[in-house]
Amino acid sequence: MCASGPTRSSASREDNTPLIRVPAISFRHVRAALLGAALAGAYVGAAKLGLSLEVSHGVITPVWAPSGIALAALLILGVRYWPAVAVGAFVANVTGEASVGVAAGITVGNTLAAVFGAYLVRILGFSIALDRVRAVLALVVGALASTAISATNGVTVVTIADATEDSYGSAWLLWWFGDAIGVLIVAPAMLVAFASRGSRPTRARLLEGLMLLAALAAVGAIVFLAGAWRYPYLIFPFLLWAALRFRQAGAAAAALLVGILGTWGAIEETIPIGADTATGRVQTVQALFALVAVSLLVVGATLAEREVSRTALLQTASRLGEAQALAHIGSWEWDIRRDVVTWSDELYRVFGRSPESGPVTYRTYLDEIHPDDRDFVDQAITRAYADGEPFAFEHRILRADGAERVLSSRGRVILDGDEAVSMVGTAQDVTEQRQADRLREDILSAVSHELRTPLTSVLGFALTLERRRKELPEEAVEATVAELTRAARRLERLLGDLLDVERLRRGLVVVSREPTDVLTLVEAAVAACPLDGRHVGISGAPLQAEVDAPKLERIVENLVMNAVRHTPPGSAIRVRLEVEEGDLLLVVEDDGPGVADEFKESVFETFNRGANMLSVTPGTGIGLSLVARFADLHGGRAWVEDVPGGGASFRVRLPDCVNAVLA
Repeated sequence: MCASGPTRSSASREDNTPLIRVPAISFRHVRAALLGAALAGAYVGAAKLGLSLEVSHGVITPVWAPSGIALAALLILGVRYWPAVAVGAFVANVTGEASVGVAAGITVGNTLAAVFGAYLVRILGFSIALDRVRAVLALVVGALASTAISATNGVTVVTIADATEDSYGSAWLLWWFGDAIGVLIVAPAMLVAFASRGSRPTRARLLEGLMLLAALAAVGAIVFLAGAWRYPYLIFPFLLWAALRFRQAGAAAAALLVGILGTWGAIEETIPIGADTATGRVQTVQALFALVAVSLLVVGATLAEREVSRTALLQTASRLGEAQALAHIGSWEWDIRRDVVTWSDELYRVFGRSPESGPVTYRTYLDEIHPDDRDFVDQAITRAYADGEPFAFEHRILRADGAERVLSSRGRVILDGDEAVSMVGTAQDVTEQRQADRLREDILSAVSHELRTPLTSVLGFALTLERRRKELPEEAVEATVAELTRAARRLERLLGDLLDVERLRRGLVVVSREPTDVLTLVEAAVAACPLDGRHVGISGAPLQAEVDAPKLERIVENLVMNAVRHTPPGSAIRVRLEVEEGDLLLVVEDDGPGVADEFKESVFETFNRGANMLSVTPGTGIGLSLVARFADLHGGRAWVEDVPGGGASFRVRLPDCVNAVLA
């Protein structure tokens, strides 16, 4: 239950007097009010200046900057500031020669003209920076169209009020001309100044701009005010300087400055323009400088668009270069008539050449091709030249550093009528892809051949045990289990080798060194190998070395198994450990057929089985490649020599790893 008695609500005091709520005034409202007041004040000031000139006809004057101020302000601040334009127009006219009614009528036209012009300019494709030709033309159209509203409205109002002595046509033309010129000369300077407000020019550039304006003002004063009107061309270098160096900011500022000086000269009659009245002189001069202003803005916009296009082109070229570098693909063009070949940067990298290495011709291109592929490439390109058909082929190149690379080349012929004038195309370095393809094919071949035998053995022995286990004597069961174990271990070794090849290819294998009794490790590794009746002799003193024990064990195992595969049962295999100045030398010798000289290096390549690669000798060609790779990871190397009297001597040197000889 609530206590009785008077309560205080948020809407009233204790004496029931209603509260008066004052809306909060935010910074945004204050800012809008200040901007509106500034706009109205600028409008009034510019209007008073134009109406005070002797060339004005009452409320009509050929010098009417407020139209440019109003349109630029609505484009910058937004159309919602139209009340400030209306206030400025009304105050400017009512404090002059116009009555309250006439001032109100003129205000309607001036405000509508600014609002319509702002909407029209934006519809036509406008940007405040005037950095596009379309934006400049949109401003010109907006100036000419919108000011027709203020001229029609204003002349109609003053005609009805009998406040002008001019005819309707001449009054309309004078009004429209003054408003339009005001927009074309004043508005660009305001718009560009607003668009450039965030820029921070360097001190040198700022000094250059000030010097330019000072020089232009001095030359303009001499030409338009000091009687040197016969030399108007003196100002044009400065106008071009402004547009070329400072783009739209320079063009707008220079046009405004020259327009002011020229109008001043026309009013002071220091320019002998062929016109009967001062108003005519001002109109002629302003028309001239309005044309100059538009021309300069178009020049500046053209340069700005070209700069944007150039920047976009450079960005596109940069992205293309990055894409080519990532894909190892380069582009080329061959001018057949001049025999000049143009390469992209990536293509120079693919061929291992520098762009400064000299011009590329068709002959120098062919010289880069592998000798065994040169005729094929020449014939393919010659055939494409004759047929005018696209071509695609793969070939090898030999780089200056001796490296052999595989390229996939594509191209097409450019015809001028029936004549082939050029060829364009691409060349991609597919060496790694082809190596990966070859590795995959070799793995599939190894799997299909080497896994099939042990898998067949495993399956056969397993089925035998499953079906006849109770029928077989104990000796047969033990023999079957032994064969089953041997086949399984063979599978395990093969799968381990394949996994090591993949890990090595991806750079995932690292060396983890630890003090190791090498002789004990070698004896254990040999004992685990299926020797099939071969005798292995191990010699060498006990020693301790800093090595990766599992990898050294794999080296010993693969070398011994390689000797087993290439020697007949009952033959001898010799394993020897030696120490040479802190290096560990492992030697495995056999009495087999040996290795021919042409295979002594390639036998250590993955899936390369040397002279026996087409024979029935079992093996995948993985073991010796792992020996070489594991030795390389230790900073050493593997090689093969001949044994006097026949046989092969495989040797592995691991440098600076022996800690001590355990005599």
